[in-house]
Amino acid sequence: MKILSLRLKSIFVTAAVLLAVTVGVFFMASIVNEAVSADDRLIPIYNVDTDSNKVAVTFNCAMSGDIDRILAILDDYNVKCTFFLLGSWAESHTDELKAIYEAEHEIGNHSYSHNDMPSMSYEDIILDIQKCNDIVKSITGYSPTLFRAPSGSYNNKTISAAEELGMTTIQWDADSVDWKNISAGEILERVTSKVGSGSIIQLHSGTEHTAEALPELLDYLTESGYIPVTVSELIYHTDYKINSNGTQVQMQ
Repeated sequence: MKILSLRLKSIFVTAAVLLAVTVGVFFMASIVNEAVSADDRLIPIYNVDTDSNKVAVTFNCAMSGDIDRILAILDDYNVKCTFFLLGSWAESHTDELKAIYEAEHEIGNHSYSHNDMPSMSYEDIILDIQKCNDIVKSITGYSPTLFRAPSGSYNNKTISAAEELGMTTIQWDADSVDWKNISAGEILERVTSKVGSGSIIQLHSGTEHTAEALPELLDYLTESGYIPVTVSELIYHTDYKINSNGTQVQMQ
């Protein structure tokens, strides 16, 4: 009886050890999978590693009221920018869209609906981005090749959907936060404290003080030796990688 009891005890101990090992292996596999997933994370372009002093000035257009003023200032400074247009805005503001296009500024896609794309299905993201492209093309004849996610909110499927449509996803590294209607001085301070060679600056139309801050910002950039260009003039189009910080680097 005692021998049987010892044998049973031995079996239970062995089973417990095997169970612990199995759980441990499963746990470690989960960690490895998470690490692989993290390494596979797709990242948009936040800025560009460049030896030049180029910077890209961009506007998100979802509101109106100051487009004419912004365009006049940019014309005075002979600066071309990239305007990321909301499709629903473009649909109802065709004259302003035409004015941006005729002034030879670059037009990017900011989605049609400004919904949170990570919460949307892959198919709906495709449809939303394409709808904005179709509207812009129907009005200007031009189809955007650059995409900026609403509120800068993205995940792998967001970037993959844009790539399927032949588009490059663009973020920013110098954010004005002008949509909070902060003062012109605060807009200038936020941008100038972050801008550097290869930076992508984010501004918005339809705010209280962005147009007011724009001349001083352009003065600062030119006096500091920066060259304002469109996003397409800043980024690399072939042979590049994007590092974990979102910096686009030219491959040698």
